[in-house]
Amino acid sequence: MAGMINEVSDKILLKYLLPANVDAQAQIGVYGANYKLAILMTLFIQMFRYAAEPFFFAESGKKDAKATYSRVMTYFVLFTLLIFLGVTMFIDVFKYFIGPKFWAGLMIVPIVLAAKLFLGVFYNLSVWYKLTNKTLYGAVIALTGAAVTIVLNIVLIPKYGYLGSAWANFFCYLSMMIISYFWGRRIYPIKYQLKKIAAYTLLAGFIYYISRAVTIENNYLAFLFHTVLLLSFAGLIIVREKRYLATQKAD
Repeated sequence: MAGMINEVSDKILLKYLLPANVDAQAQIGVYGANYKLAILMTLFIQMFRYAAEPFFFAESGKKDAKATYSRVMTYFVLFTLLIFLGVTMFIDVFKYFIGPKFWAGLMIVPIVLAAKLFLGVFYNLSVWYKLTNKTLYGAVIALTGAAVTIVLNIVLIPKYGYLGSAWANFFCYLSMMIISYFWGRRIYPIKYQLKKIAAYTLLAGFIYYISRAVTIENNYLAFLFHTVLLLSFAGLIIVREKRYLATQKAD
């Protein structure tokens, strides 16, 4: 129920909280169309979720289960960062899937993608309350996220419209991720590779910034530039992770 609130409340509240002089249906249409551009992230997270849950339970009895969960988290974040960069840097291609009349809302796409990334990390973190049979904790976290969603939508929509809804979505899943991490650390501690995850995330953020800051008028050159940036990030991941895995095998 809380999950449904997080996903649909923004569309409902937009209808009632936008100023009277704003075309609510048009705003909802723009918001919904651009929200759908996060579909690659959403699909990846859903596929991961369906595959990961039985995997987590199957691994739970093994001695190195927590180390496995940690590695899964790292590679999950790496894949979602690649999706984030792929969609945002090639937004001039993806935007044609929704049509010119919705392009005014393209600024919410990075926000929604980041929100979905946080949600995916939350699903990863959920291993602690599922394996310890403390699913009530998960419900409390989800309800907290729902409360954040509703409150921020009420506060932000009248002033910022659908941009406020996007940020409400962002902070909802960010709060759920943070609460789950610290709660889980007390009950079922897992040594996640936080420094590595943070380093890759900062690098991805820097690459995203560069892609936005550097303006190239020629579409073909811009496409080439963004391709080089994305492949450089992917290449760096492959090289560094191969070295890491080699050292792990050597040990």
